[in-house]
Amino acid sequence: MTIDEVLETYDDSYAQRYDESFLLTPDHGFLHKTRFEVELLRELTHRAASWLDVACGTGYFLEQGRGRPNIMCAGLDLSSAMLAVARLRNPDALFVQGSFLEPRADFRGRWEVTSCMWGAYGLQETLSDIETLVANLAAWTAVGGRCFLPVFDLSLFEDRRVRGVLIPGVEVDLARDRWSFREPDGKVHRDMLTPPVTVMVDMLQRHFGEVQSVPYPITPGQENSLPMIAVIATKRENAAGE
Repeated sequence: MTIDEVLETYDDSYAQRYDESFLLTPDHGFLHKTRFEVELLRELTHRAASWLDVACGTGYFLEQGRGRPNIMCAGLDLSSAMLAVARLRNPDALFVQGSFLEPRADFRGRWEVTSCMWGAYGLQETLSDIETLVANLAAWTAVGGRCFLPVFDLSLFEDRRVRGVLIPGVEVDLARDRWSFREPDGKVHRDMLTPPVTVMVDMLQRHFGEVQSVPYPITPGQENSLPMIAVIATKRENAAGE
């Protein structure tokens, strides 16, 4: 998706209904997904002094995922509408409007935990853009720090398509590593770029000492839920030479 398409989608109306539509609804196992991610974030931030959530959206995860109550939190997002909700929810946090493809020297090596939730990396047009995002996440992670990047497994999307249990409105283009989602109200996420999980893991392994992949639990009775893998990179290495 282009920047204009992202901003057109993530407008005021979307910001107001986002949590109920994607984070808190039991439909398609979304609520179970959210709870799983919140618990992982709380574990990651339990002993951390600082946390940056990239593509932070409404700030739900920054509010709910704090394992340490007094952790210094920050969020970065393109959408002013989403950030307006995030600021109300997290009055003590730093919020910056902008692209996660920009280098941001003031973020470099500053955050003990970094994250980028809900497959926001897939909004990019090219693989090079995703590599830039991952490089920035690593650059913004403090030495010894950790990064949480939930990623989509497109092969599992295709499996659900073949079995006829794919989420309504989702289309898969396995040959191009892309999927699209048209919501009932007409909002469209076009050509979400989804490299194989192994490719995403390899990107993070260039910057971190260890990278772990954790499958999301499947909600009983909701086998058409989002097929995602939690990629957790730890032991951020010295950035010298990058």
